[in-house]
Amino acid sequence: MRHLAIAASLCLAGAAVAQPAPFDALAASSAIVNNIAHQDLDAAAEAAARLMESTPADRLRGTFRFVKDLGAAQYTDLVYARDYGRSGKDVIYKIDFAKNFLFVRLLYQVDNGAWHLIHVTLKTEDELPFPRDWTHIYPK
Repeated sequence: MRHLAIAASLCLAGAAVAQPAPFDALAASSAIVNNIAHQDLDAAAEAAARLMESTPADRLRGTFRFVKDLGAAQYTDLVYARDYGRSGKDVIYKIDFAKNFLFVRLLYQVDNGAWHLIHVTLKTEDELPFPRDWTHIYPK
C-alpha cells in the first residue's frame, strides 16, 4: 500500500511539471500594444523580447519603427482573441492612429513547458476590419 501511495504521488508530481504555468496572453499583449500606441518602441520591444526566446529587442525595434510615421494614437481595441487551450493563443489588437489603423497580431505557443511569444505581426489597413490576408479570421 505504501508503494502505491509513493507511485501515485510521483505520477502527480510528474503531471504538475508537464503543465505550462498559467499565462495571461491578453495582459501581456495589452502591455506591448499600449507601448506601441504611445510610440514607446523601446518598451514595446523589450516587453516582446522577454516573451520571445530567439528575437533580440534591437530587431523588434526595427520592426516597430514605422509606427512613428502613423501620427498620434486615438485608441486601442482588442478585436480578436482565440485560445487554443494548452498549446497556443492568438491575439489581435487594433490601434487607431491619425493616419491609418494598425493591427498588431501576437501568437503565443507553449515550448518546453513555458509560454512564448513566437510571432508579432504589424499591418496597416484602410478598408477592412482586419488585414485582408488574415483569412483565418473571416467567416467563409
